[in-house]
Amino acid sequence: MNDKTTQPRDRYFSSDGLKLHYVERGNPDHDSLILVHGNRDHSRSWDFFVEALLAQTYHPLHIVALDLRGHGDSEWPPPERGYRHEDFLIDLKGLARHLEKDSFTLVGHSLGGSVAMLFAACFPAQVKKLVLIEATGPYARAGTDVPELLARWLDGSGAETENSCYPTVAEAAKAIQKRFPQIPEAAAVHMVRFGSRNTDKGLAWKYDPRMRFHSFSSFSESQIKAFIQRIDCPTLLVYGGDGDFMKSSRASRTGLFKNGTLVEIPGSGHHVPHEKPEELVKIVGPFLFE
Repeated sequence: MNDKTTQPRDRYFSSDGLKLHYVERGNPDHDSLILVHGNRDHSRSWDFFVEALLAQTYHPLHIVALDLRGHGDSEWPPPERGYRHEDFLIDLKGLARHLEKDSFTLVGHSLGGSVAMLFAACFPAQVKKLVLIEATGPYARAGTDVPELLARWLDGSGAETENSCYPTVAEAAKAIQKRFPQIPEAAAVHMVRFGSRNTDKGLAWKYDPRMRFHSFSSFSESQIKAFIQRIDCPTLLVYGGDGDFMKSSRASRTGLFKNGTLVEIPGSGHHVPHEKPEELVKIVGPFLFE
């Protein structure tokens, strides 16, 4: 299905006073597949997954990969504003309005998966199918956690922090692989090329450095379970076999999805779309088009 219409096209829209960026492929008249990246990532990190998907299907698609606020080529909110899941939901709802789509399929990785899950719970009639990669919702907050989270947010945690800078693309890619050694070199270089900008000090990450701090979102476990119980659409839950997701407290939620299917991608860590895009497509493709 590779032709001119499937080449990535930069698009922008306004939401919540911010100019937000997304990458579009395919014909907007077709069913939409919206991809939502993880924390400190960006829309173009989906490229390997998208290319594998387009190579393995003849179904007409409209694929949209969003840059959440503070990431990629989307604007950063002002210092007095935080990055809560609620804020990212505003971004996703703004994109849906902009696309003028009554319903679509959502695919989210990590933070993006949590946002996608919450969206599907808020608007169950709007989501046809849901793919959650290494995600079952936000980390739950105990009541005793909330005062400190609020104090950090009021203090402006991270507002004065600067991102690391690197002299070359190769050095920045090595930094990614040092933290996530299972990400292939080609994927790490691609992430740097689209996720960094030139500065006087070298290549700096495009994401807002405040994203390195904990979200002020303060959902309790019972609230998160209530969200999951509202989701009716078929849901595919994917995790990396070599990662720690199934050891985390969020893994127990995988059995709460009414229409959920849990699948392991062997040999992958947390960054499944980056590490094993073709294997991911072999699982996601049949789910999307069955």
